[in-house]
Amino acid sequence: MNAVADKFEQFEWLTHGITAKSPQFSDEAKGTGEKPLDYQDRLGAIASMETQLEKSVTSVIVFGEKSKGDFDFIVNHLARILVVNAKEDGKRDPKTIPMEDLGKKIGWMVLMYALFPDMERQHTAYGRLCFAGQLQNHMSEDAYRVSWKKYENLMIIALETSIKCAAEAVEKYRKNTYKELKA
Repeated sequence: MNAVADKFEQFEWLTHGITAKSPQFSDEAKGTGEKPLDYQDRLGAIASMETQLEKSVTSVIVFGEKSKGDFDFIVNHLARILVVNAKEDGKRDPKTIPMEDLGKKIGWMVLMYALFPDMERQHTAYGRLCFAGQLQNHMSEDAYRVSWKKYENLMIIALETSIKCAAEAVEKYRKNTYKELKA
């Protein structure tokens, strides 16, 4: 399997029969009078997650571009990580871009690289600044690496942790759902 398939393997279960009108071709539940799993059962996995970030990450992974609100929530959450930690470290706004805007651009880049891991390999340090939203017009690669890269790393840790926790919640919910069906 490739990196994307491995990373999002647990979320695949959520995509089967996710719409209200999805046809049900297989009987997942055996027995008389039992109904097979439907989209409501699977959406319950999202509802069972502990944090809004986990729910939003799952929604973006499963529904893609249809989850604009969740996508924006993730980007804003990641931006807050940069802003809060940079201010705690005594950092001031870069001369040509407000720190909040810098955080959103880097947060967007981090989320895109998490969703499409192969894309990150294709970008040099300069390419990353360009991809993040014309940041090369605001700072050099060295300035970014020295002053802001550590906050990008904090964003990556937060996002990867949320993806991992969401995947574990999906797997736990799936197992419990099948256990209840068999009981």
